Amino acid sequence: MSTLSEIFDKRKITLYHNESLDLDHYYQEPYQDDGDEIKEMGDPFETNKSKKKRKIDLAVEDRTYSGFSFFMDGSRRTYKIGDMVLDGKKIYPVVIAQVRAGCTERNTQKKLHAYGEVQRKNLLLLSDKMNDVDFAEIRQRILKTKMAQALHLDVVTYHFDPNKDNVPVNAAIAKANTMMHDMEIDILGKMVNSGTLEPDRMLIVDGPLQFIRQDTGKPEFADMFYNVVGVSKSFDPMLPTSSKAKRGGTQIGAELLKLEYGERTPVFLKENSRHRKFGCWYLRIRPRSRVSNPLEGIIKIEKMAVIDDEDGLDSAVVDNICLSILNEGSPTCYGRDERWASHLYPVYLTETLIKSSFESDLVFINNFKRDFK
Repeated sequence: MSTLSEIFDKRKITLYHNESLDLDHYYQEPYQDDGDEIKEMGDPFETNKSKKKRKIDLAVEDRTYSGFSFFMDGSRRTYKIGDMVLDGKKIYPVVIAQVRAGCTERNTQKKLHAYGEVQRKNLLLLSDKMNDVDFAEIRQRILKTKMAQALHLDVVTYHFDPNKDNVPVNAAIAKANTMMHDMEIDILGKMVNSGTLEPDRMLIVDGPLQFIRQDTGKPEFADMFYNVVGVSKSFDPMLPTSSKAKRGGTQIGAELLKLEYGERTPVFLKENSRHRKFGCWYLRIRPRSRVSNPLEGIIKIEKMAVIDDEDGLDSAVVDNICLSILNEGSPTCYGRDERWASHLYPVYLTETLIKSSFESDLVFINNFKRDFK
């Protein structure tokens, strides 16, 4: 039997266990669109080139209609369990994480059920500042233990860049998030390959289309997103509406305050590093009189532009997506989630399903404090 500390000692790396820290509670959760950037908000990136806000026609016969049948979410829990000392000079945190991703489907009877199994990974995250030989041996020793096998544990490295992350634990959290998005991409790829998604059976992803960070650059990558929409409950209200805004001009939050229930902004253009185009816009899904904060009840929506959308998304398609999302807003999870005003009920249920697969914090953390057999 060996403790985790003893496994590190064999490579002359000191591991100090300290009081476990729940990073998700200690560090404030960033906006879902953290790091996002919209290109100059000139002509709208849609077929209707009006720069005015749009009103969605709610006077339709069936207010229960929705073009969405699938809902995907990923979730993670991260904890710092100690610090390791490298070369007697530098200290880096040792982080563990539970990472989950899954999807639900709404059938013709309007009942929501799990689509496949919830994908699960448990991680031990170490700094990549240790040399490759030390990491390889530590990883091998840990993965051979019965404890690691029972946990389906993987040992991976995170990269701390002081120009991007103010503290190393943020780099570890970002690594866990990246692996979570990889799991979501895997689920999405299987859905696309099986022909599951259709224009009237689309998928809502909770959060922005962060999969762009794993963009392969190949044309078929865009095909995966043809029937996919990303919906963010939280967004940066200080996002500039133009390069002038960075020097004191208008920020997006000021424009969003003008939205009434059922109104949306024009579609804005954004691109990723591979010059893939996306349309994003904002929609108010709750009346002002029902929320306590002026920006509550507003969500950010994204859709990847495919070949036919090179000049902008079809405005009729965007309006139809908005109508479906407005219909998804009822019932609400009021009283069950502090983010209720910007939460869509089937997304909330999907999130609840995925979080139910987590081990309790205490049980998970204690796995790393006892002997590794």
